[in-house]
Amino acid sequence: TLNSDGSVTIAERIKSVIAEGVDVAISTDHNFITDFHPTLKELGLVEYLVSICGEEVSPIDEDTNYLPEFNRYPLQIREDEPNNGAMETGFTNQNLPLYEKSRERDPVSLIHVNHPHNDYFSFFQLDREAAASARIGFDGPFDVMEVLNGPYFPSKSNYIVVEDWLHLLNRGYFYPLVGSSDSHEIDRDEPGYSRTYVYYEGGKGEKLNEGALIEAMKEGRSFSSTGPVVEFMVNDKYLAGDTFTDKEGKVHITIKVQSAPWVSVDELRIIVNGERKIVSPVYAPLEDVLKYQDEISLQLEQDAYIVIEVIGNKSLFPVVQRIFNNGGPLPYAITNPVFVDVDGNGKYDPPWSKIKFISSDAY
Repeated sequence: TLNSDGSVTIAERIKSVIAEGVDVAISTDHNFITDFHPTLKELGLVEYLVSICGEEVSPIDEDTNYLPEFNRYPLQIREDEPNNGAMETGFTNQNLPLYEKSRERDPVSLIHVNHPHNDYFSFFQLDREAAASARIGFDGPFDVMEVLNGPYFPSKSNYIVVEDWLHLLNRGYFYPLVGSSDSHEIDRDEPGYSRTYVYYEGGKGEKLNEGALIEAMKEGRSFSSTGPVVEFMVNDKYLAGDTFTDKEGKVHITIKVQSAPWVSVDELRIIVNGERKIVSPVYAPLEDVLKYQDEISLQLEQDAYIVIEVIGNKSLFPVVQRIFNNGGPLPYAITNPVFVDVDGNGKYDPPWSKIKFISSDAY
């Protein structure tokens, strides 16, 4: 909003989020904690939206260089403190990435790494070929990773982060993915593209169980999308974020994909340990809401994670106003993984070795 680098008032932001059908909106002004609720109440729209206070921490080092940003939420407003209690931002490299400081200040808040392609991954110099190496400190104690930022697919930034995220899973690092719109305006910057859908047991609206929602996000019980809605279950029981043991390696995958009549779905991919193992065309007419439904069996020879990826070939324009040089934006969705323990030791053993961490002095 106007409380940092946005171009909209709180009221305009609230209306735009509700118009896009978002159920829960998190305020993430830079270095300022914005509370939507008083304005939401003044507008008489409390029944349509739940707001959670948060902030985007944008730290600066001693040489005034911007450093990797992250979101933290939920937060409490501290009216007696600067910027409603936002974290201080004048930090040095020695005390980054500041997650510990955030947890000391707000123990229940979730740490959400932002747009890592040009930010977090670059700062820690993650090997972009296969996540084989990174600077010491890369595997910080954060909770979720923003794999989709805005409707940018198939643009380079989101596509590369998806591949990086799969590489990290192959090395045994599970940072549950989330999708965010990172919206600063309304026209050509619509909120809710992308967004995160969470499997959550609890009430909606004013009955929202905020703690249960945050815990479900930390566990990876979610998927991110710019349009398609993906239901995904393994062995009729296990959802995204779950780990289970099956020594025979036999898995039965149930998939259902729905979308609005203007959101195309043309291909579904089943990703196993980073490999797009099954690529299935989708032939449903655009106007159909049910785009895909099937049950698929796989035989696994080793521990594996399973992720579902969906893409459409028809641009989301004009509902989503942003247009890129390479077309789009296109409908896209990706789930968090289900982990299968085949060797029976009670955990998922990744196919690749852990990241090799290199000191900053080596660069």
